[in-house]
Amino acid sequence: MLDYKLVEACAEVIRFGSFEKAARALGLTQSAISQRIKLMEERLGQPVLVRAKPIVPTVAGQRLLAHYQSVRLLEQDLGSELPEVRAEGEFGQVTLAVNADSLATWFVDVPKLLFEKLGVLVHLVVDDESLNHHSLQEGNVLGAVSLRDTPIQGCRVRPLGSMRYFMVVSPEFQERYFKDGVNADALRACPAVNFSEHDELQNQFLHQYFGLTPGEFPAHTVPSSQGFVTLAEQGVAYAVVEQHQAEEGLRTGRLVRPCPFEIDRPLYWHHKTINSRLLDQVNDIVLSEARRHLPEIPQ
Repeated sequence: MLDYKLVEACAEVIRFGSFEKAARALGLTQSAISQRIKLMEERLGQPVLVRAKPIVPTVAGQRLLAHYQSVRLLEQDLGSELPEVRAEGEFGQVTLAVNADSLATWFVDVPKLLFEKLGVLVHLVVDDESLNHHSLQEGNVLGAVSLRDTPIQGCRVRPLGSMRYFMVVSPEFQERYFKDGVNADALRACPAVNFSEHDELQNQFLHQYFGLTPGEFPAHTVPSSQGFVTLAEQGVAYAVVEQHQAEEGLRTGRLVRPCPFEIDRPLYWHHKTINSRLLDQVNDIVLSEARRHLPEIPQ
């Protein structure tokens, strides 16, 4: 039998990437956390953590984390059915992966709804939508927004809807750099804004419509969806943004579209196939919000 105090310590160290932060979260000393991890590794006969900065799990650690997530979910189900087993004032929790553009638009009310309707605390892992399914594969989250339309092992996939993207700039930026229109030469001579080095959307847009590859154009790096819009409005970059984020700037004239090109990105919801009433309710809320805001994915 697993000692769940040891499993919990392992899971929290993986979640925070730090012994110190995990100890603080569990109300223990750092030494106590270290002792629990050491005892777990001795019982398993193999390491569960790679002691780097940040700390990351081994394959065994990933499997423990996935198991812990499942057990916590089932405990929360039991707590909702038998309230006497839940400590007074205790909240459940779910960990989900979402991309920044979704979090800034259609997903924005999901944490509020999960707390108000289900009484759970929400921990969000925010990454590019092309990478989020890795968090699910590694057992770090119970559900994830992803571009992938095929299910991950042990998971189910369901369509969310489509997000539309296009280029925006300030009127001053357009006058300075795109007076003769948007073309590859003009884009090489002015700055874009990237979310990160993994900004596949920007790369796809510039390659699809202008034949440019990463490294052929200068770019700021700003890991914030709102930061994209702000830099464009300030006239220091062009940005490929989700249409809802650009609406206010376009309406007030702070932004203009210098070219007509668009990209539609289909999004999918991946979640663990655990027989859990709570997870079913979480999925229903996520899917309902997506269908309320996003157009269906074209067939």
